[in-house]
Amino acid sequence: MFPLIWDETVFCVVDTETTGVDPLKGDRIVEIAIVPVFRGKIILEKAFHSLVNPRVKIPALVQKVHGISNSEVMEAPPMEEVFPLLRSFIKGTILVFHNAHFDLTFLDFAAKEIGEFPLTVSYIDTQDMTKEIFGRNHTLKWLTKKLGIKDEITHRALDDAVVTAKVFVKLSKIVGYSNVDEFVRRWG
Repeated sequence: MFPLIWDETVFCVVDTETTGVDPLKGDRIVEIAIVPVFRGKIILEKAFHSLVNPRVKIPALVQKVHGISNSEVMEAPPMEEVFPLLRSFIKGTILVFHNAHFDLTFLDFAAKEIGEFPLTVSYIDTQDMTKEIFGRNHTLKWLTKKLGIKDEITHRALDDAVVTAKVFVKLSKIVGYSNVDEFVRRWG
């Protein structure tokens, strides 16, 4: 039998793609994906995924990174529509990120910008688990190679959320399911 947190908790692995790296300089979310994990199983058929109209231009250099064009997001729902769906989807779960500060900061900016309360959530950052296991932070790409995960990092939210979910499951096994709760942090 798994420990209580592992056995009864839905973990939601979140990834975002953005127009840049600094929300203070006007960068915004253009894509978000959430992949549930329950008892070590990735529940891809229940995943949440949406492009987001950022209402700002995606710079050409950034388009080359994630491949999301301005024309693709023009008809996408704005954050005012996506954020309430996201909040509802993650309710009662523990979020999982690779570099949580990045995504959570963007989500905070998005919430404030549309007049919503920022998220107050429990989360796990796979970078914290990586530090515990390997002595320091490592990139998602490095972790996939080290852990024998064949998926590529595509810089698309759904693909990278699935990769992060696979990394999270493997890291959880390494640290021991009963120790996963030691990596839970609070945001908000």
